[in-house]
Amino acid sequence: MKFLVAIDGSQASHKALESAINLAKPTQSTIHAITIIEPLRDYYPELIMPTGDWVSWQAHPNPELEKALIEKGRSLLQETEKTCKDAEVSCETSIEFGSPRDLICKLANGADFLVIGSRGLGSMERLMLGSVSDYVVHHAPCPVLIVR
Repeated sequence: MKFLVAIDGSQASHKALESAINLAKPTQSTIHAITIIEPLRDYYPELIMPTGDWVSWQAHPNPELEKALIEKGRSLLQETEKTCKDAEVSCETSIEFGSPRDLICKLANGADFLVIGSRGLGSMERLMLGSVSDYVVHHAPCPVLIVR
């Protein structure tokens, strides 16, 4: 079996990894842990200038911030690998780039089970579920476990 786990550094994603390990270990299954880096333009809205012109943040790349996000992603996945190794569970990791909700559903095509935290580090949270977990539970092609 293959468990897909989305890791973003939030407490909920750490709990999701713990749950995936508890499910994977007895069946000697593999965990595929992913962290997803959103394009910076997704964090910043387009702005309208007093002239009526729209200004997009895409025109102002920030290589230092992008590098820092990639390094943070690598660090999260190294921690994940260590946690899985300590638990004696096979683990694969990858950094992906794009929309978290879309990529999680796409990558879940190759998984038997998807484990995700109920709320991540997104800037806006819903009342009960984060927007990513809410989307994933309705669109993933495999069973989903949402962990709080």
